[in-house]
This record gives sequence, C-alpha cells and structure tokens, in this order.
Amino acid sequence: MTGKLVYVTIFVLLALMGTLAFSIPKVKVTVSSTGLVTISTKLYKYTADTKAGVLKSGYLAFEHDKKFWIYSKDGFDLYSSSTALEPIDWSINGKKRSFDTKSNVTLNFYYKFKGHKVEKSITFVNGPNYTLLISVKGPNNLKMRLTFPTLMSRYNEVNGVLFSTYSSASKSIEIGISNGKFRNNGSAEFNGNLEGKIYFGPVKNSEIFAVFPKYENVISRILKGYPGSEPWYGWFLYLFVRILNWIYSWTGNYGWAIIIFAVFVKLALYPVSHLQMKSMVQMRKIQPKMKEIQKKYKDPKKQQSELMKLYKEEGINPASGCLLALIQLPILFLLYYVIIYSKENFAYNPHFLLWTDLSIGGFGANIVLILLIVLLSSWSTLWTSTNAKQAWQSIAMFSVMEFFFVGFPVGLFLYYAVFSAMQLLTTYVVAKMYHIKGISLRELFGMNPKRRYG
Repeated sequence: MTGKLVYVTIFVLLALMGTLAFSIPKVKVTVSSTGLVTISTKLYKYTADTKAGVLKSGYLAFEHDKKFWIYSKDGFDLYSSSTALEPIDWSINGKKRSFDTKSNVTLNFYYKFKGHKVEKSITFVNGPNYTLLISVKGPNNLKMRLTFPTLMSRYNEVNGVLFSTYSSASKSIEIGISNGKFRNNGSAEFNGNLEGKIYFGPVKNSEIFAVFPKYENVISRILKGYPGSEPWYGWFLYLFVRILNWIYSWTGNYGWAIIIFAVFVKLALYPVSHLQMKSMVQMRKIQPKMKEIQKKYKDPKKQQSELMKLYKEEGINPASGCLLALIQLPILFLLYYVIIYSKENFAYNPHFLLWTDLSIGGFGANIVLILLIVLLSSWSTLWTSTNAKQAWQSIAMFSVMEFFFVGFPVGLFLYYAVFSAMQLLTTYVVAKMYHIKGISLRELFGMNPKRRYG
C-alpha cells in the first residue's frame, strides 16, 4: 500500500510540474545589411529603419503575417518644432546584430540637436497584449513632437490623455496614452521627456482592457463609435471570456481553468443528465416488452407504431437520451470561439502536461485526447447499450466525429475529455444503483461468455 502511495504521489507531482513549467515564446531579432531591423514575436512582426529612426510596417502573426499598418510619416518620427530629427546611432538591446531572446526588446535611437543629446526608445513587449512602450529623454527646455502610428484618419480620436485610431478594413486598432498633448493627427507634443504606451493590434476588449485597466469605460465608448469593430454577439462572447479568465486568475493555468469550467458545466447540466439516466433506467425496465413487440410485429412501420404506444404508456421520452448531446453542441462551439478569441493568452500560458499551447489543433496535438475520449465514451456505452450492435453504432458514431474535428484546439478536446470522464462516472453510479448490467467486452466483440469452473 505504501509503495502504491509513493507512485501516486510521484505521478501527481509530475503532473503539477507539467502545469507550472512556463515557456515564454521567443522574440527573433533580424538585422539586415541595409539597416532594416525586424522584430518578430508570437503575436506580431515589425520592421524598423535604423537610418531614419522609425518603424516602417507592422504584421499580425496570428493572421498569417497580414500587414495591418504601413509607414506614412507616423512611425514614431521625432521632431523639434518643424525639424525632423535623424539619429546618429542606434542599438537594440545594446547590440547591432541578429539574436533571439525571451525578454522584451528595446530599440534605441540616439540624436544630437543644437548641442542637445536626445534618446528615443521603442520597447516591444514579449507578452499577450500587443503592447509597445515609447520613451523620449531630452533636455527639459527642448520642445518636441512625436508621431504615433495611425490607421484611418477619419477614425482618429483624442479623449483626454488617450489617442485612438481604427481600420475598418483590417479590424485593427491603436490606443495610445502618454504624458504629451495629443493632436488629432496622432502626434504628441511635449517638453524634454515623454513616456507612452500603446496597444496596436486586433480589436479585442480583454486584451485592450488588460493594457489600460483604468480606462475601460472610455475605451468601451470609443469602440461603439467604430463601425464593425465588435461582432453582434460580442457581449455574450465577452461574458464567457471573462468567466474563463476569472478561473485562470486563481488557477494560473488555462488547462486547469478549462477543467474547472467543464466541471461547472457538468454540474449545471445535472438536471438534463439526470433525465437522461432516468430514461436509460426506464428503457431497461421495458426491454422484455420491447422484445415481445419486435417478435410479434415484423412490419417495421407497425413495430415502430407499437413501440411509440409503449413509450407513451410508460411515460418515456426516447429523445431525452439525445438531449444532453444537443445542449453540449452550442457550449462546445462557444468554448471554441472563446479559445480562438483568447489565443494570445493561450500562447503565453504555462505548459499543461504534454501541451505548450492549448489553442492549437491538428492530429499530433490532439491524438492523445481523442483516444482518451473514445476510450471513455466506449466504456460508458457498454453500460448504456443493450446489445453489441447498438454499442458498436454508438462507438463508431462518436469515434468518427472526434477525428472529424481533429483540427480544433487542444483546449476543446481537453474540455470534452473531462466532461466524458464525469459522464462515465455518472453512468457507472446510476448503473450500480439500479443494478444495470450492460454488456461486457466479450459480448461487444461477439465472444462467448467467460466460462466459470467450480
């Protein structure tokens, strides 16, 4: 007994270690011979011109490197009065060569203007929120102006310390904040020093609010003025995103968050599950009567008619057994959209057992969970089926369905695996309570019952 306890303890510890290991995605910095620097993170890719000291273009990595912004005198250009400042030197994390890192990357530009030294820094945050930090340090008496990136000028807007710009074509947004005074063209005027922060990426409330938590109400009003920035079902989607993020906030891992979410859903659907189990027990009780009808009436239509009469007399709804599966479908699709919506956060989530990213799909990522779901569902089917043919039909149906959706995110299969395990447990308890035997593995494969010897 002690030996078994040791093995169980070791397994639990290894499982916990697998959910606590944190692998931050790498940032790839590439420096070309022409002076262009490319900064690639898990979420975005920017190119910068070190000779001009500006950003030149931006791409969204999760949208197949789609270009969502291109330079138009708005790549953090630095001016003093009307004079454009040109850098005399530059460095990126103190280097001038290509490298990989897991930390933030800071691109520095150094200027000299009328005997004054000025330094501009653009920090590319290696995190889930499409964040850039901007800093300018100069003498206090030097009046300067910095241009922030813009998308479509007719959607430029200044709200106090916030500047926002939106693209209806790419559904992208930039929201910036700084200690400078914003103009409607995206430029910020300041004396000496400037500190700023921007969100620059797809319109996603949870991401934006994580960057600017104090301005949630103001940003919500801004988004309502941008056509097509939010889907019509957004309020419903955001509700479940918040629920999943709330669970994540005290679990620290999206794998555990999905497992707990599955438990909550199973508990919420208990009345439906109870109705299904009750129907299963009732169907078991009338099996002898059903067999008599099948023997007596050979005509399929007459046989079906008599069976429906029997169901009505016994107060059985044969469709109740499918009710749980029908309710599960919208929940699965909703969870799918929540995972896809939150894929940035999933990309920076700690490892969960075998998986580094629960938002990806494919055969290699999902095969373990698919086999587990098929095993759990097949086991449950042995308790609910009355014959081998019925069992094989059920097993074949959900096995094909699992492989049909193999491209869906790992998190979705993790949810369904947990739900299937809980459903098996419920079926087992009910079967024991009502002495339901089910069929054995030998019967499933058409083998004779195991012979007992006295």
